[in-house]
Formats: sequence, C-alpha cells, structure tokens
Amino acid sequence: MEDYKMPGSLPPEYQENALFLMVQSPRVLYAYWELSPGLKNTFSEKKRIQIRLNIEGKGICQICDIDLLKKSYYFENIQPGLTYNCEIGTLNNRNEFFPLLRSNPATAPNEQSPLDTQIKEGGYLSSTPDSLKSSKVFYQDKK
Repeated sequence: MEDYKMPGSLPPEYQENALFLMVQSPRVLYAYWELSPGLKNTFSEKKRIQIRLNIEGKGICQICDIDLLKKSYYFENIQPGLTYNCEIGTLNNRNEFFPLLRSNPATAPNEQSPLDTQIKEGGYLSSTPDSLKSSKVFYQDKK
C-alpha cells in the first residue's frame, strides 16, 4: 500500500476579487468577499466604502458603510420572493457611487410554514440556491 500524504492546508486567502451573495433565510441574505492585494490597496486609499443591496430590475434597497476587513455582511429584513444582487464600491467627493465588485444574483424564497416545505419522505426542502455564479469584477489588478 502506498504512503498517503495529506495535502497542505487551505490558504487563508486566495487573493482574488470575488463577491458572493447567499440566502440564509427568506428575510436574510449573507454576502462575503475576497479581495486581491491590488484592490485592497485601492480601497485603502478611499474614505467611504459601501455595500449596496439591489433588487434586480428595480434598484437599490439597502446601503451600508462597511469595514472590508470583516469580509462579510448580513442584509436583514429583505422582502421574500425577490431576486437580489449586491455591490461593493466607493463614494467620490460628490457622493457618487462607483461599484468595483458585483455579486451573483440570489433569490430569497417565499416564506412558508414548515408543513409547506415537508416532502413525502419526511425530509425538508433546502433553500440553498441551485448554483452560485461567480461575481463580476470591475477592477483588474495591474500586472
């Protein structure tokens, strides 16, 4: 039998630009991000950094100033049954928002009673999205 070598541990960061949005419950969405060294440097020079939650096709529904070092944010009190995306960006001196990352879309499920979500085998349906598409990057590191 061959000697099996355990692979190394996962890196704490991948140093890529990504923003993901996931459903936690019908009224809560969870956003998390990873930033490349170049984008971290760009953000470090900015005074105001915001994360914005958008209802797809309708516009902004929540805005919050954030600390990028926290690497995640919960959007609470959202409306179930709608599709959302979020953006992280900066504000200029005229308070104009410039997005640098955009997340995948995430649809908050409609609120249902536990009996509505039961299936015949006695299990429960998952509210996890079928797929999690990559985020859209507006910033590219200069190499």
